Amino acid sequence: MYYYIKPLPEEEKEIKLEPVSYVKIVVVVDNNLGDPRLKTAWGVSIYVETNSNRILFDTGPNPSILSHNLKVLNINTSRIDCIILSHEHGDHTGGLKALTNLKNATVYIPSGAYSGLINHVKNLGFKPILVNKSTVVFKGVAIIGPLYGPPYEQALVVYVKNKGLIVITGCAHPGIDKIVEYAHKVTGLPVYAVIGGFHLIGASTGRLEKIVSTFKVLKVVEVYPIHCTGDVAREYFEKNLGEAYKGGHVGTIIVLKG
Repeated sequence: MYYYIKPLPEEEKEIKLEPVSYVKIVVVVDNNLGDPRLKTAWGVSIYVETNSNRILFDTGPNPSILSHNLKVLNINTSRIDCIILSHEHGDHTGGLKALTNLKNATVYIPSGAYSGLINHVKNLGFKPILVNKSTVVFKGVAIIGPLYGPPYEQALVVYVKNKGLIVITGCAHPGIDKIVEYAHKVTGLPVYAVIGGFHLIGASTGRLEKIVSTFKVLKVVEVYPIHCTGDVAREYFEKNLGEAYKGGHVGTIIVLKG
């Protein structure tokens, strides 16, 4: 049996978010085939746009694929306000060189990441900021975590008016259910959607059952498992999440309005 994780009392919540009325989420890099114009690769990059801000969450494994897909998707990198790296693995950080036109751009890195990544970010001309607790980045947008997997990993959340949190993950090494529960707990907000890598290749049926139970208890409306979720887990979620299962692949676009 899995129990509902109650949000913290108002005075103990780590972060307080104001809602945005619009969000657009685009899967720029993923290993699941989608739009044939786009290149696939083992890794993740997700573009997030709200009423007033633009964020790139992870950068995929290499700059050429990231550049190609950004161009095809008509995403103007010069308008990106910041870069958030979920964790230190190369399939999420390898595309940074494609963004060196963003001189002095802020790159949020989870505290505990290895020093080589921090130095790499500095050498590319970016400004690294180490995140050691859940942090509001812009209106309606926050970094959740970091939580330990290993490695240390952080997630991104967007609070959409009249809907709830959109939780965006890189690989979910700490556990996708743990991340989603934690996002709900520290914000006190309902979770509307989850998208990203769920790190479930080779996971047992019992593990998948627990995740489905968590999503159902939290009344998650939309689930987009990509990247390292794996085909077996994706098929299981499709069978057991009903209408909440939405799939996902390179080129997936989600638009929500509050």
